[in-house]
Amino acid sequence: MESSNSPENNVLPLEGITVVDLTQVAAGPFATMALGDLGAEVIKIEAVDRGDRSRGIQPYPAYFDTLNRNKYSVAIDLKNDAGQEAAQRLVADADVFIESTKPGRADSFGLGYDTVSELNPELIYCSISGFGRDSPYEKLPAWDMLIQGMSGIMSITGKEGRESLWSGLPSGDLIAGSYASQSILAALYARECGRIDGEWMEVPMLDAAISWLTARAGHTFGYDEPFPRLGTHHPSIVPFGKYDCSDTSIIIAAGTPDFWRSFCRAIERPDLLEDDRFATMDDRVENREELADIVEPILESESSDYWIDRLHEEGIPAGPIYDTKTVWEDEHVQRRGLHQVMERKNREDADVIDQPVHFAQLATRLEIAPQRLGESTDSILQRHGYSTEELERLREEGVIG
Repeated sequence: MESSNSPENNVLPLEGITVVDLTQVAAGPFATMALGDLGAEVIKIEAVDRGDRSRGIQPYPAYFDTLNRNKYSVAIDLKNDAGQEAAQRLVADADVFIESTKPGRADSFGLGYDTVSELNPELIYCSISGFGRDSPYEKLPAWDMLIQGMSGIMSITGKEGRESLWSGLPSGDLIAGSYASQSILAALYARECGRIDGEWMEVPMLDAAISWLTARAGHTFGYDEPFPRLGTHHPSIVPFGKYDCSDTSIIIAAGTPDFWRSFCRAIERPDLLEDDRFATMDDRVENREELADIVEPILESESSDYWIDRLHEEGIPAGPIYDTKTVWEDEHVQRRGLHQVMERKNREDADVIDQPVHFAQLATRLEIAPQRLGESTDSILQRHGYSTEELERLREEGVIG
């Protein structure tokens, strides 16, 4: 199946690039899925019988499917010498190798950087880790909620005076995965330009997550205090946040002087423009409770649909609060084709989220539906010199699956 946002010329930017993927669950698979969408051939090495740990996370295969399209699954026992040899053959012919194993595990598999860079000096080698080399937490297993807690992200999520909340998304994983794919592309470009032969890079999840604090860290740098938890309202823009209507809540983001004037027109309270308490943004922030006492009853008097239409008429950013089921019913989401279904033979089709990037001349793709464990073991290894007889023997020995 082709991505709905692919132009007619169908030029895939990473066509001809081969990625060997030794990652699992979310961070690494998110990175390699992005590379596969851009046209790279992604060979996903999975443990025999077990596979990627996300194959055991419910609902299966839906959880796994959302992170593993455009990949060929090859099941290899990397604790076996013959399995390590097979993996080394794959890496020797690859452009990129990405791993997210425990510290020292890749070396024990014969896939450490020193080993594989000798086999393939032009290899781009990417390691996703929890904390990175030389960290006091280097050997500590990293899970997303731990990263959100230690990075400061969790501290700013939640309501004022209430406990910190996990964001609900695996943000630490997705942040690290985004940096990994970005950095791999940068290294491929540098190699293409002749600036490097090969490269090794490390993406620690904690470092990556901390980098996303950006303006929230700016609050602390400027005021020498923690960024506050404000629930669904902005610390320095009013009115901006979640507001209740007669039926449900909506988001309103009146974040400029023009939007403030338009907002007052929308709620039919032009007199607020003459109220000194609300004259400037700083005034509105200082007097947010007084403004809320005026605005909230007005918004609660009509439905969410009424207010969204009225606010849109005035050009004010506003919209509904969807959940992960209702979001697919939105006109924008449907028009953009973000929910895609990839057909699979002899098993249920895969529901996936389309690649969000739209090029004018280049393309992305939805071509290889998420595979069963080891679905491409034979075809990939045959391309790397293994005969049918050798594959049968390795399967009988439990080296491949």
